[in-house]
Amino acid sequence: MNSTPKSGSAWLFFLRLLLFITAVCVVAAIFVATRALHRKSGEMTAPAKDGWIAAMKDLGQIAIDPKAGFPGRSQINILCMGIDDNWTNSDVVYTRGARTDTLFLLSLDLDKKRASILSIPRDSYVPIAGTDYKDKINAAYATGGPKRSMATVNNLLGVAPDYYIIIKIDGTKKMVDALGGVDVNVEHDLNYDDDWGHLHVHLHPGFQHLTGNDAVGFARFRHGNHGLTPEDGDERRIYRQHVLVRAMVERIKSLGNMTKPDFLIDTAMSSVETDLTRTQLFDLGAIFHSIQQDDILTGQIPGTDAMTPGGMSIVNLNMDKTVLLTDWLIRGNEGSGRALTTVIVKNGTKVHGLASSAGDTIKTFGYTDVQIGNYNKPGTLAASQIIDSGVSNRKAATDVAGIVGVGAQSILHIPVKTNRYGWAPPPAITVVLGADYAAAHPVMASPPIASDDSTSAN
Repeated sequence: MNSTPKSGSAWLFFLRLLLFITAVCVVAAIFVATRALHRKSGEMTAPAKDGWIAAMKDLGQIAIDPKAGFPGRSQINILCMGIDDNWTNSDVVYTRGARTDTLFLLSLDLDKKRASILSIPRDSYVPIAGTDYKDKINAAYATGGPKRSMATVNNLLGVAPDYYIIIKIDGTKKMVDALGGVDVNVEHDLNYDDDWGHLHVHLHPGFQHLTGNDAVGFARFRHGNHGLTPEDGDERRIYRQHVLVRAMVERIKSLGNMTKPDFLIDTAMSSVETDLTRTQLFDLGAIFHSIQQDDILTGQIPGTDAMTPGGMSIVNLNMDKTVLLTDWLIRGNEGSGRALTTVIVKNGTKVHGLASSAGDTIKTFGYTDVQIGNYNKPGTLAASQIIDSGVSNRKAATDVAGIVGVGAQSILHIPVKTNRYGWAPPPAITVVLGADYAAAHPVMASPPIASDDSTSAN
């Protein structure tokens, strides 16, 4: 039987993962809360006879102590894996020969109710646990299943995953259809056909109701059939995936008091394989049901493309960044998060040296990648601004604003935009210093000139 594996997007897998966890958490929370209220009022409603909710022994206990499923733990780490497509079976191949298409380490803080997701490139060239050789990290699953993948990630990051989740390829489609579809605004024409990859996208602009199949196309579209489109590139694809996530969350919330929440959860569970028990998933649902977007941090280990002597295409990981990302996302070291964040300081005044002085101050707080330049617009900016173009560290904008003494009301969130060739600058925190900052922070020996700092940035 022939299969047709193809490369997947790390962000597409992140979407599937986020949709699954969101669905389970929200639906479980509705069920748990409803049952708790009925219990309190003395009005008990029996769970459905069918579905695995009926097998739960004590949902009331989950409502009282959802951390009971993880005794003595304040944090758990889950290795999330997407497996090579197998279009012959129209599902994921669960054999030792399948390779992980994408890997994420999901870290859940049970006390602070926060989540972090660290992505590992599928072609990372690393030592494979239990062997004496190096290979692409996606070979670990092929030769030893999820346990070898977990051990290999442990060797790489120095963090042992506690559990695993394998996401099936059609999970997003099933979830959207189980919800009865979702409503989104399609901003531009999306037309793409890939017979080999079983992907056909034909959507026109406008607010519309999407089926599961349309939703997958909406999220996966990267380029059109004929020439460049405004939706080309990874940045726009990520944007649309976020739109779909929000649409699904809103759809789940609109369902209100479901009479059969087990149907939706059963659908979600049919899309995954995991060693987490169903009780533990309900525990996580009770803990994380109200998680907000700002409580979810994400990052991807960077690397450089290379070839082995034998001609195999691989990715050599940047181990310095790997350590920093692990320390920040998994171990909660905020200093490492600062070191990973690019800060651009621009001088919006005619006071020489203002940006350099502010940049030096920012560096003392642990931001090591600080770039200095001028604000290339005429005149003097009256009020300083902080612009967040989508950095992974959600706290960075507020943190930098506090360092330079700029109020939170001056923080703008403006995502980076791709050009017509699909390229976009890396996300950064941009500080544009205005006359208010110059007045509050006089620079020694600073005669006004028309162009101040040593470099220029737009």
